[in-house]
Amino acid sequence: MYFDKYGSDPDNRARYLLLMGDASYDYLDRLADNTNLVPAWQNDFSLDVLATYVTDDFYGFLEDDEDIASGTIINDLDIGIGRVPARNEVEAMNYVKKVEAYLSRSSLGPWRTQLGFVADDKDQNAHLMDAEAVAATATTTAPAFDIQKIYLDAYPQQPDAAGALYPQVNQAVDNQLYNGNLIWNFTGHGGSRRLAEEAILDQSMIDAIQNETRLPLFLTATCDFAPYDNPLVPSLGENILLRARTGGIALMTTTRIVFSYSNREMNNNYIRYALERNANGQYRTLGDAVREAKNFTYQNSTDVTNNRKFTLLGDPALRLAFPQHQVAITTVNGLPLAQADTMRASEKILLEGEVRDRTGNLLPAFNGTLYSTVFDKIATVSTLGNDPASPVTTFSSWSHVLFKGKATVSNGRFQLSFKVPRDIRYEPGNGRISLYAENGDVDAMGMEPSLLVGGSGVDIDNDKEGPVIKVYLNDTKFVAGGTTNEKPLLLLELSDSSGINTLGTGIGHDLTVMIDNDPDQVFVLNEYYEADQDSYRKGKLRYQLPELAPGFHSLKIKAWDVVNNSSEAGIDFVVASDEELVLTHVLNYPNPFTTKTTFWFEHNQPGQELEVRLQVFTLTGRVIKVFQRTINTIGNRSSDLEWDGRDEYGDKVARGVYLYRLSVKVPGKKRKEKIEKLVIL
Repeated sequence: MYFDKYGSDPDNRARYLLLMGDASYDYLDRLADNTNLVPAWQNDFSLDVLATYVTDDFYGFLEDDEDIASGTIINDLDIGIGRVPARNEVEAMNYVKKVEAYLSRSSLGPWRTQLGFVADDKDQNAHLMDAEAVAATATTTAPAFDIQKIYLDAYPQQPDAAGALYPQVNQAVDNQLYNGNLIWNFTGHGGSRRLAEEAILDQSMIDAIQNETRLPLFLTATCDFAPYDNPLVPSLGENILLRARTGGIALMTTTRIVFSYSNREMNNNYIRYALERNANGQYRTLGDAVREAKNFTYQNSTDVTNNRKFTLLGDPALRLAFPQHQVAITTVNGLPLAQADTMRASEKILLEGEVRDRTGNLLPAFNGTLYSTVFDKIATVSTLGNDPASPVTTFSSWSHVLFKGKATVSNGRFQLSFKVPRDIRYEPGNGRISLYAENGDVDAMGMEPSLLVGGSGVDIDNDKEGPVIKVYLNDTKFVAGGTTNEKPLLLLELSDSSGINTLGTGIGHDLTVMIDNDPDQVFVLNEYYEADQDSYRKGKLRYQLPELAPGFHSLKIKAWDVVNNSSEAGIDFVVASDEELVLTHVLNYPNPFTTKTTFWFEHNQPGQELEVRLQVFTLTGRVIKVFQRTINTIGNRSSDLEWDGRDEYGDKVARGVYLYRLSVKVPGKKRKEKIEKLVIL
């Protein structure tokens, strides 16, 4: 009725339908704990594993002559449809809060320019070739976005009793999601509990990822990743959407077994419409992108069933976090861009540029931060042929980073300087500069493909020293010998007068971490390093380490500067099991004290809500001061409690020796306590 009444009224016509609630194949509520809150369409072939499907497209076929049950009619969606398959109010509120955070200023960042493409192995490289085709469509449609490729057969395969594994792929995916992608695209085998036979993404990985302000759209061209109509199957896809704070902001995913060729069609069509600006110069909302992609597929593909197995889980009226404005390079070493010379090895480069609106006008009121990544020429990567069904092949990738850093944007303009590494490939060719800027309110992006990189320049410095390396875990309060959780975050602070080499083309010149002196546990960190704002000489790195067994561990870091001097640094630490709360190094400082002391403790539950109670009492057991507080630390060391030496009534306590009891509780885990001694002078 509403569609018929307002279909030609642009101000009042129906545009989107959000189905807020889970569905179930059991319409008659015969199952215990059934989830048939907002019904979904079930076709008539429920016992045919290949033909059965559930779809919300039913609600979008609104014209009089359309009929979802007809095999002779081409039905077109008239509205954008999405579902939030929440089973209860808590899950519904989890999603609402994630949308609020996604639309807030806290979500600004260069992750909005990143598109991740992950491809399964075997099947004669069919999934890799499909991913390559979709990535090419993304590049053609929106060339300013960076493409990050993780193709399984390009990584070493590790035999395992339960089947082959790809631990380096797990690490790459882990860090890719931690650092953020606007869209994360997977092509290959999968199911409701994992992606790929080698489990490159499963529940344990999703549970561990901390990506609160960097939530991607998951686009999964794989089998039944989110069968939301089955109350007996708690799917990974649904968990990604409905979990609190982390996971994803939406999924374009499947609910049943699907077919590879048809998956590629739907994947490719969706990417094109999602990244293409509409007639008004805006990127489409999730609902509009899925509506147009599905309609194009309905009209140009005979596999209607496969099309209906794809479902948008999320808010159809939501627009992805596309940057609004543009960033452009204007001069190189003082010369206009059109006259710029080749960037040569060992040379210092000064780039200048502007932040502009969509029509190309300077934004003089834009004051903020520019994020840049300068790439050497595009590289050719060979797969490893780990399996007879994965013949060796090649693909192209922007994987060699000359420089990654930040600069201040003032009145819409910026300057960016760095030194070109000696390890560049010397044959001249086009590099790439990816740019992102934000001012705390709005953001912008851009890409410059025309600058040449190659040849040897003049090194005017005489740098003979390797980088200075500082190593921490989880936060910069960490000290050697401390306690961590099972998956600590590696933090590095590096500095060098010439800058840090992250290019990855010089043999043995990678920025690496080795775990426990094990040569099979060496991870390359090049892509995670970023120079500090307005300085190429120092910077930071954040890298999610793999899960470590409880006990003693060590890390060895090796780094090179851009003129190929190297340094090493290390750190030892103790991993405590995440299954229970562990308290160590409980102390107060200074001790003895006169006017103020701070209470410190280490724990193995970073990012968790810690219910902390601290009681100070006399040697006879009389309590004189109590602190009760909820503390959340990003690291393993807390120093949030201070005491001025006064009792509950505000009176200064007498000099002498006192005891204090620190009690800490984490939801779902047993409370732990420590008693220590302090002295007041």
